[in-house]
Amino acid sequence: MAWPPKHTLRPPLTQGPSILPRMDMTLPPAVPLPDPPKADRPAHYRLSTETWMLILKEYREGATAPYLASKWRVSVHAVRRRITMHGATKREWGDGQAIAMATAREAELEAARRNSPEAVAARLFQGLPMPSDEGEPDGGEDPAALARIAMLASGRAMRGRLWAEARALGALAETYQRLAAREGDGSGVGASGSGGGRGAALTPETAPLALIHAILTMGAEAKSERFRMDPDAGEAQPDYAIKRAYWRDWKEKGDWLRGVVFRRQALEARVEALEAALTEAGLPLPEEHSARRAARLAED
Repeated sequence: MAWPPKHTLRPPLTQGPSILPRMDMTLPPAVPLPDPPKADRPAHYRLSTETWMLILKEYREGATAPYLASKWRVSVHAVRRRITMHGATKREWGDGQAIAMATAREAELEAARRNSPEAVAARLFQGLPMPSDEGEPDGGEDPAALARIAMLASGRAMRGRLWAEARALGALAETYQRLAAREGDGSGVGASGSGGGRGAALTPETAPLALIHAILTMGAEAKSERFRMDPDAGEAQPDYAIKRAYWRDWKEKGDWLRGVVFRRQALEARVEALEAALTEAGLPLPEEHSARRAARLAED
C-alpha cells in the first residue's frame, strides 16, 4: 500500500485575498519631549582643570553625575568622561564615611560605659579606704566607718552635680550612722564612755560637717516625714521619745513665732495710728532712715 493513503491527503491551500491592505499600518505621531528649562541646559563652558577637580571632589564625596551636571551646567556625558579620565571613584568617600561612623559608634559606647552606674560608683569611691572582710569572720564591718565612707562619696557626688547619687549615698550614710548609734547604746559606749572605739555613738561634735549641713538644709516636708509618728503604734514605734520631743519643740517654736508676729503687727498698727494723729495735727513726723522705713513697711 502506498504511503500516505490517499484519503489522508489534504487539498492544497488556495491563496486567498490578503487582509493587510485593509489594516491601517500608520503609527500615531510621536509626542515631542519638552525641552528642559534654559537655566538647566548644558552651557558647554570650557572649564579649567581646577574647576573639574572641584566637580570630581564632590562626586567622590557622594554627589551623582546628573546632579553635578545640573549644578555646573555641563553635560552628563562630560562629567562621566572626566570621571573615567581621572579614575574618580567613591571608594575613598565610602571608606571615610564608614570610618567616621565606626568612630562615632565607638565614642557612643565609650560614653555609655563611662556613664554607667558601675563606672560612676567606681569614680565616687575611688581612693577611699574601702572595707575588707579580712579579720571579720562574719563579713561584718564597723557601721561608723561605713557611714564615713558613704558621706565622703556623697560629697563627691554633690560636687559632680549627681544629685540622685548624692541623695542615695546620704541616706545610706544615715542608715549606717543609726546602726552605729544603736550599737553604741547597746554596748554602753556613748556619752559616758570614751567614744573612740568601735560602736561609739555619733555626737554633734564628731558628726561629719557634710551630715550637719545636710540636716540644717533639710526641707520642712523631709523633716515631717522623717519624724512622722504612727498613731496606731503608740509608744511601741521606734524612736518614740525622740519624735515626741521633736514635735514638742516644734510646737514651742511655732507658738513663739506666732507671738513675735502678733507683737510686730500690734506695734506697726500703733506706729501707723501715731503717725496719722501727728499728720492730722499738722506736726512733723520723726525723722527715720529711708532704708529702715522701707524695711519696716515692706511686706513679709
